[in-house]
Amino acid sequence: MVQLLGTRSEAAARSFIGKHAGVSDLGYFETTHQGAAWFVVTQGIYPSRQAAQAGIAELPAVLRDSKPWPRSIGDIQGGLR
Repeated sequence: MVQLLGTRSEAAARSFIGKHAGVSDLGYFETTHQGAAWFVVTQGIYPSRQAAQAGIAELPAVLRDSKPWPRSIGDIQGGLR
C-alpha cells in the first residue's frame, strides 16, 4: 500500500478520495495517533515495497508531490491494534 494522507478528520479523508476519484484503489481506515482518531488514506495493494515505489511513480503529479510512502500490510495491521 501507499499512504497518501493522514488526518484527524474523516470528512477530510473522504473529501480527499472524492477529489482524486480518478485514481484507482483509494481507501481509508481509522486508527489512533497520539491518543486521538486518525484517518489514513491509502492507494493500491502491491506485492513488494519496490512495486509500491513504482506505483508512486505512476500517480498524478499532485499526489507524487505530497510525498506518499509505501507501507506494508503488517505495519498497518500493527497500527490498528
